[in-house]
Amino acid sequence: MNEIIIDTKTEEKRYAVRENGLVTMFFVEQPKDRSEIGNIYLGIVESVKKGMNAAFVNIGKSKNGFLQLDQLPAFIHSTDPNKNNLPISSFIKEGEKLLVQVKKDVTGAKGPLLSAIIEITGERTVYMPEGKYIAVSKKADEDIRDKWREIAQDHQRSREGFIIRTEAFAGTEKEWIIEVDQLRNEFLAIVKKKNEVKAPALLSEKTRFNEELVREMTRLKKGEVICNDRSVLEKLKKYIQNDWVFTLYLDRENIFSKYRLDTELANAQKQRIWLKNGAYIVINETEAAVVIDVNTGKFTGKQAVSETVVKTNITAAKEIARQIQLRDYGGMILIDFIDMESRNDRKLVQQTVEKALKLDPKQTRAVGFTPLGIFEVTRKRTKQPLSATLQTSCQVCGGTGKVESPETAAFRLERELLELPFAEYEAVLIDIDRETKNAFSGENDRHLIKLETLFHIKIFFKLIDSAKYEYSIRQFGTIEEIQLKQ
Repeated sequence: MNEIIIDTKTEEKRYAVRENGLVTMFFVEQPKDRSEIGNIYLGIVESVKKGMNAAFVNIGKSKNGFLQLDQLPAFIHSTDPNKNNLPISSFIKEGEKLLVQVKKDVTGAKGPLLSAIIEITGERTVYMPEGKYIAVSKKADEDIRDKWREIAQDHQRSREGFIIRTEAFAGTEKEWIIEVDQLRNEFLAIVKKKNEVKAPALLSEKTRFNEELVREMTRLKKGEVICNDRSVLEKLKKYIQNDWVFTLYLDRENIFSKYRLDTELANAQKQRIWLKNGAYIVINETEAAVVIDVNTGKFTGKQAVSETVVKTNITAAKEIARQIQLRDYGGMILIDFIDMESRNDRKLVQQTVEKALKLDPKQTRAVGFTPLGIFEVTRKRTKQPLSATLQTSCQVCGGTGKVESPETAAFRLERELLELPFAEYEAVLIDIDRETKNAFSGENDRHLIKLETLFHIKIFFKLIDSAKYEYSIRQFGTIEEIQLKQ
């Protein structure tokens, strides 16, 4: 039985994947990790630069976006044979409102890179309402690519364009058409919203969180999705065609606590992991590689020493494969198994590692034992590991250890507050360090004001000096009582 438990009640979005009762993946996204890439805005053209053949577009951010001539639908669809020699002002005007999509985030003093050729991405297809051209993934023989090119041409409307993704090859034409219709409807919803808002405005937010979530559901094919946000469930129902059961979680207790995932998440940040037989593994993250050491610990076994070593290594191999996926390590991973003299024993351990890694959805390769006896694994790196999101370098120990980041502590405080009954109180006092308070309150106290409105309670803080990022919910009462305690 597959389960995906989703927690999106706070600014920190997270989900866990559980396969046959075993947690195999965590995905945590904090605001600081979010990218603007893929977001669609209704922008206003602030200025048109003839010499640069580009325009600067206000999308409501601190820096205007940069839009080049060849990213304009008017230029793409122009039939003028001399269009390449025309100035950008022939295709766009200052003050004009238009749909734009972020292609590259803000970098330093530069604003985001924009395109007015909108792309709506599905599992099998990238749909471009103004794209004009058709492209097919090169990861197939030419006859298959020709077939899909013809299918796309048969269903192409007016100015549309398609990029046929590799995933389409395993499906049918009917499934592809269904997805294309869904993508068309998604774009129509964006156009409708465009007519209802005042520019500049965000019309569609594309988050890695949602992409990864849909990808996991597609991989697993069926199971149960449990989420504490009705709107998230409704969106997933629209995109996922496979056999999934959707359950809305309504209890006051945080959903991760209810399903005992907080403990699993905490364990996924520990350096030492105990195995059921009393042995343990030690995980060290370095800049060059992740290094994992296997120790017999309390396990001695009733067999000969060689049998004890092999059994420990096999048990460790299975757990290491799970931890690699759970913590989302990428790059080079070096495993120092307990020394084995027998070549057959080493082969057995290697086969165990290879079999366990086959369950990993990311591209992973078991290279094998090096001449020095270290087992080498490589895994495709697509994002930062879980520790980089949830932890930060500890200033107390000079950066040699890890503690919770102020953002992680702040979101934990938010989840605790969500579980508390506020009906009989006017205010609450929280002891907290400055960094955690700033992360909790948000820019210009935006998030603090939002929570006070949600809870119908005034939140007061008393700053404390602490060697780590922490807080304590100290007292509830009237506003006057709490003010006296500050």
